[in-house]
Amino acid sequence: MEPSPQPIRHTAERALTVLQRPTARDTTERVERLQTTFRYILYVVVTVFLFTPFVMTVLSSFKSSAEVIAYPPTFLPSVWHPENYLQVFIANPNFFRQIFNGFFVTLLLVGCNLFFCSLVAYAFARLEFPGRNVLFAIMLGTMVIPSWVTLVPKYVLISNLGLVNTFGALLVQSYVTPFGIFLMTQFFRSVPRELEEAAIMDGVGWFGAFWKVVLPVARPALLALGILSFKDHWNSYFDWLIYMQTPDMFNIQLGLAAFRGVYQNQWDLIMAGSVIAILPILIIYILGQRYFVQGVATTGLK
Repeated sequence: MEPSPQPIRHTAERALTVLQRPTARDTTERVERLQTTFRYILYVVVTVFLFTPFVMTVLSSFKSSAEVIAYPPTFLPSVWHPENYLQVFIANPNFFRQIFNGFFVTLLLVGCNLFFCSLVAYAFARLEFPGRNVLFAIMLGTMVIPSWVTLVPKYVLISNLGLVNTFGALLVQSYVTPFGIFLMTQFFRSVPRELEEAAIMDGVGWFGAFWKVVLPVARPALLALGILSFKDHWNSYFDWLIYMQTPDMFNIQLGLAAFRGVYQNQWDLIMAGSVIAILPILIIYILGQRYFVQGVATTGLK
């Protein structure tokens, strides 16, 4: 007796359906592709959102003052005015001095932060002494105290020391920072003790082990701290406003604020000055980006 062709047809159809049904692996790969696509779209949107003000500032620095505030706004300048950058220095005779002041104080504070924060952090991470954990907790607690709480006591102290309108007013209160100590402490705790113990056995002492062995290993963390410290001190405005009284002692940020007060309608020059103020941070971050990411990513890892 011949078999019925209908069961055979149903069996073939079911087999074809199973073959056409996506497997779990295909579904997972499809979901991963969608996630990756969505992630990159989000990156592009966030990047455009963050960089648009900077790009508009740079382009506006080459426009005329009327075109900067024109409505509807223009993207590219109708006529390029590179002489705006020269006019900034002509309109503000102290601009060169203010740039020098900013670089001098910032670089000096960055050097102090790198040395003193590393030295204190090494003591917290490696040395055993009474009250170490209590002192470390107190140091961390100072990070949450608002700056305006200590504003008047600091000004009274600095004024009594005769440091108002001098660079010493900025150096004495920022040569070491709690954040820098915390960052370097976490990194030093991730460094194997065997490295410095071998150096100590050779007779170099704790400071020799710190200077010759640990600091070279901590280069990524030092560069990360240096970039963050440069950014904070270069962009500092409030401290300079409180302690500096004459234009020749201003930094570039305070100088731009004073320049805007005098030349309220010269938006092209204000934009050009703003670009000059941004360039040092941008250059340093681009040059040290790889080390900055590496230093932040490895801090605190065992």
